[in-house]
Amino acid sequence: MIQVLRNFLALTPAIIIAIYLHELAHAKLFKMLTKTKNDFSLIGRVDPFGLLMYYIFQFGWSRPYPINYWKLKKSGIFKAIFVIISGPFMNFVVGVLAALLFKYTGVYRYSTQLDFSEYERSFLLSYISDILYWTMIVNLKTFLFNLLPFPPLDGSRIIEIVTPDDQVDWLAKYEIYGLLSLVVLSILGIIQLIMWPVSKLVEFITGLIV
Repeated sequence: MIQVLRNFLALTPAIIIAIYLHELAHAKLFKMLTKTKNDFSLIGRVDPFGLLMYYIFQFGWSRPYPINYWKLKKSGIFKAIFVIISGPFMNFVVGVLAALLFKYTGVYRYSTQLDFSEYERSFLLSYISDILYWTMIVNLKTFLFNLLPFPPLDGSRIIEIVTPDDQVDWLAKYEIYGLLSLVVLSILGIIQLIMWPVSKLVEFITGLIV
């Protein structure tokens, strides 16, 4: 029970970092390319079911900032793609930076997620270490998870952008049921099955770093 509480307290800031920086990357780049104004408040970015997925599986989704990708596509398809992949790319960068800090500051020795029983753990050092650990895991998983082609994930946005205009209406109908499909697939365990090799890849990457 104590470990569950410790994981919750360390996971929460890691999830906030992953969600906010992911959406902020989208919004900032969109604003820079279109000269529009965006509200960068974290309020409203949390999707309840996506947040629950984060706590259970360390990957999930959030509510995106209002970005008009169709308008952006008219000014250049590559601009639209850059804005779409900026979110996952931000998660990748943050995950790698967290991993490097986790490794090269030496705090990994105090993490409750790793077995370094010869080191005496203080609560503060363990807490900082676990935050870095989960920031690494959550961001790398979010990076890979968001490339899946399910709305509202970024992988589906890329499909939207490269889809011919005469197929847009069909795709819009598919998108309406996208989130519902993602929730149902998650409840049935299919998303977790799809993410199993991704989780193993994350474990391999973090193993190389740590």
